[in-house]
Amino acid sequence: MEHLDLREGALLSRVAARSLEGRPLTRADNWFEDFTVGDTIVHPRGRTISEGEHMMLTNLVGNTAQLHFNQAMCDESPQTTFGGRRVVYGGVVFAFVLGLASGETSENALEELSFDEGRHKAPVFAGDTLFAESTVLETRPHPHDPRAGIVKFLLVGKNQRGEGVLEITREVSIRRRPQGGRG
Repeated sequence: MEHLDLREGALLSRVAARSLEGRPLTRADNWFEDFTVGDTIVHPRGRTISEGEHMMLTNLVGNTAQLHFNQAMCDESPQTTFGGRRVVYGGVVFAFVLGLASGETSENALEELSFDEGRHKAPVFAGDTLFAESTVLETRPHPHDPRAGIVKFLLVGKNQRGEGVLEITREVSIRRRPQGGRG
């Protein structure tokens, strides 16, 4: 087994060395010019949310809503608490779905410009597996940076049954393909 140097800066040095070997560091199909209005990207990875992640991440951000933490309350009122089940905090759902979409939409991103019109469409519970899809709604030139364009996506999160659990629009500033090459 190869020993990896975990000292500060070692990872950056390994990444830089890869680029010097002539291997690309990013995909060839996610520059600004590669996104076409109407296209839907079905992201290939899924992510199951564990009970431990749900509790840890919800506590980390200081969310105190009882529907996330109080099983006794859920047991007492199953008719108003999704059959007595605690719901995963929506910020965790959003973060996981965005992460699932980032490989195909953000490798050449310069910045996330906005998230808007978000809504949770169905509850997510510990043990559910999330998937993501991104539909290109709009592309336009960046008003201040000729090296980039802006892509507006509809980001949709789905559970393992294919039910939509999250929808949000997102605008991303994405680098244009460099002149004369792949990037």
